[in-house]
Amino acid sequence: MANRDFKDVQALEREVKILAFTLSGLDGTVAATPSTGITSLAESSGDYTITLDDKYSSLLCAQVTLGATDGDCDLTQAHINSEDVDGAKTVVIDTAGTAAATDRLHVVLYLKNSSVT
Repeated sequence: MANRDFKDVQALEREVKILAFTLSGLDGTVAATPSTGITSLAESSGDYTITLDDKYSSLLCAQVTLGATDGDCDLTQAHINSEDVDGAKTVVIDTAGTAAATDRLHVVLYLKNSSVT
């Protein structure tokens, strides 16, 4: 699985890894800040595909929050459409509405790094 220097997290589940980042440029060239753990980003018809650097056993939970630097988000909805973190290393976020230059998606992924119980 992921071969990185992860920091300790207090969790009842073993081997929980957290990736947290903000997606910007939703109306054009998508960027993640910070981009640690992310290989690439792509947008197609309001779907944002995040390709991770590493494979994980499973996606335990994901949180996506809408935001905008001007306080007025043009997107009306965002949710995880699909995920394949143990194969293609992808998470796809589906959105509704037309993204503006000021719109942001704040994303937190809780991933299980191994099958250790």
